[in-house]
Amino acid sequence: MDERTEHNRYTQLPPTVDPAAFVVEVPAFEDDRPAPPPIPPAAAPELVAATEFARGAGGPRTIRRTQIPAALVIAGVPIVIVAVIAVVQVLFAQ
Repeated sequence: MDERTEHNRYTQLPPTVDPAAFVVEVPAFEDDRPAPPPIPPAAAPELVAATEFARGAGGPRTIRRTQIPAALVIAGVPIVIVAVIAVVQVLFAQ
């Protein structure tokens, strides 16, 4: 291309394009994922709460279940360090 045709190329709009030329057909597929169990009717809030509690009981550990081990580590490490320092001081004080 020479410079004149390159310059003229940007002075005009492109020709109109048929939108049907850009339609892409995607084949449908069947969703084979397991469906979640249906939620009980709203008239029974106790049943809804019991169902949600039972659904979450057998799952992976939650934040509340990890709080106890975390608290033991966070509180236990300084207590052990202080105990070791106290024992060392008692032994070397004599």
